[in-house]
Amino acid sequence: MGRSPVRMATLAAVGLMAAWGVAAAPAAGAHPNGNQKEFTVVADHLNNPRGLSPARDGALYLAEAGAGGHVCVGPSGNQTCVGLTGSLDRVSTEGGGVQRIVKGLISTSSPGGIAAEGPVSVSRGPFGTFFGLFGGNSHGVPPAGVIPARLRAAALAQLGHLWLVAPGGRTFNLSDVGDQDWTWTSKHISLAPHDFPDANPNAVLYSGGKLYVADAGANILVQVGLDGRARVVAFFPVPAGSPHDSVPTCVARGPDGALYVGELLGGSDAPGHARIWRVVPGQRPRVWATGLTTVQGCGFGRDGAFYATEFQAAGFNPSPQGNPAGDVVRIDRHGHRTHLGVGKLFFPSGFAAGDGAIYVSNCSIAPAAGLGPKLCSTGGQVVRIG
Repeated sequence: MGRSPVRMATLAAVGLMAAWGVAAAPAAGAHPNGNQKEFTVVADHLNNPRGLSPARDGALYLAEAGAGGHVCVGPSGNQTCVGLTGSLDRVSTEGGGVQRIVKGLISTSSPGGIAAEGPVSVSRGPFGTFFGLFGGNSHGVPPAGVIPARLRAAALAQLGHLWLVAPGGRTFNLSDVGDQDWTWTSKHISLAPHDFPDANPNAVLYSGGKLYVADAGANILVQVGLDGRARVVAFFPVPAGSPHDSVPTCVARGPDGALYVGELLGGSDAPGHARIWRVVPGQRPRVWATGLTTVQGCGFGRDGAFYATEFQAAGFNPSPQGNPAGDVVRIDRHGHRTHLGVGKLFFPSGFAAGDGAIYVSNCSIAPAAGLGPKLCSTGGQVVRIG
């Protein structure tokens, strides 16, 4: 159902769990002596928590990709399990728990609910609303008869779509942005001939009255209009000869009004290849920061600094030998970098800033039951750093 930066990292889920019998050491190059902030679990036992966004009342909106389901298809060892376990949530930052505002949403995962795809991103909207984004696109949905009709109908109606969620939980389908991105890539095969056509929306941002979506499969940033049409704002290339493509995963508005887009790969699995792009609509995007690794979430804090969550700080490695340790990198206005929460984050994903602290979705590929007794044992989490 389209390349997912999370699913790509966990195809060998059973082997990974066996390899992680003990918690991994901090990632190489993650600077264990970095700025160690107070680390507090705000919510746990979550199912594959992904994108975060501050709500107006000090709470957070959260996309939970779910835990798949009991209907599994595909060859042994590489099955996809489908269910209606995804949700769009409100998370209290003061111990008030998790409210699943919209639940029963499409979710696909590895067996056991690991590394799910489904709801992947949220962004606060106007007048008490928020936007919810689903990964994937309809082109990867299996034909009729492979999965139950109701699951197939949900997959077709939700994967790759952008929703508006009104107060009370009413939902409105705004755009099939994933399918539109897929169509764009089908007309631009030469940009990534080994990967296109493809689309996998991964992040939504509402800012300045406009909606933007970063697509990790199509390698583009699009603006979604009121009519639901997706207009390409930027394509993110990689250096010639790169083994992989860009895989843009997050988008944030900077204090200067520009858009900042982070990458998972930047063309390579190796540490230090992910970049942050600065995008001004109507102008050619330019690289703003380099030397990052597997960026999944990003944004600006109230201090004006830029923050990036690194999914695997030692480099992207989906094998049983891959290091699950993640990081949050802070880049201040002068370009100085510090590392937060080293040794406490594993496969972090979403980012949000608020009340003088930052929030990260941790153990973002874990179902509520966790990955094992010593790694993400309380399932997916939302954590406060600061």
